[in-house]
Amino acid sequence: MRTHLQKRRESAAPDPARRVLVESTAVASLLPALGPDELPTRRDLLLQVLLHLPRLARADGSVDVESAQIEIARLRQQRAAELEPLRALASPPSEAPAIDQLEVGIVERERAEPVLAHFHYLRSFRSDSVNVAVLDRERIVALCSISPFDLTTIGERLPIQTSAEVAVVSRVFAFDWAPRNVISYLLARAEHSPAVDCEVRLLLTYLNPNLGFTGASYRAANWRKVGLEAGTRYAYLNGNYITDRRLRTLSSADRAEVEYSTMLLEPLQIYGRPLNRRLAKDDELRASFLVGREPAVGR
Repeated sequence: MRTHLQKRRESAAPDPARRVLVESTAVASLLPALGPDELPTRRDLLLQVLLHLPRLARADGSVDVESAQIEIARLRQQRAAELEPLRALASPPSEAPAIDQLEVGIVERERAEPVLAHFHYLRSFRSDSVNVAVLDRERIVALCSISPFDLTTIGERLPIQTSAEVAVVSRVFAFDWAPRNVISYLLARAEHSPAVDCEVRLLLTYLNPNLGFTGASYRAANWRKVGLEAGTRYAYLNGNYITDRRLRTLSSADRAEVEYSTMLLEPLQIYGRPLNRRLAKDDELRASFLVGREPAVGR
């Protein structure tokens, strides 16, 4: 079934010869051929393009092809320059690791930050997090961050007494060469790790369907969609995407230079993982809720 947003985009009917819709399949067709050892990878570049083209798009979600191609070239060059000094982190091992041979454990900030600040599509490391990694002989294969819960609007819709009962999986990342199902493998083990305090009864995370994410890895780890956050929009400083958390720290002068996307974007999906049976059966959590965007709080 088509969503309301899809119907509105289709009704705009941009000329495919001159314009392209900012959605995964259409944008992927514009990407250049990339070599197997090239940085950024095709997946990395696609995510960056989907995150940045809304800056140029009309309200109907379309952008002219020439502008899209110029932006793709800019992002490819920018990502290549950023990632080249970190190539050793991303290079696939000589022998692909089997998932049953991997270890999971907490890694210190010094190891997690280069991965999340540069390879994760948000390019933003959260210093208030505990980071859990899948490791192959001490090498990071995949990584997730467990962060404090500070989302007031969502908290009002949850069957909790205090914010200490909830933690947020704020970042999830795996290198392209990681074994299949490594994200669900990581999530299932992270919830039992020391990164999650004994008080925590519920884990939450955001999923952005505008970037082509489906939530399959979360569902495979027994997470479920518990709500939606309406009002999705992106912010950009000097042409580059910034998180709301970064936006909140800007000076008034820098804030005046920020651009915002105007195209219609799907609501962010909120996934939850109850950590005890009683909460899993709670009717309030089982019923999907809708909340508005929290402008002062970032991802």
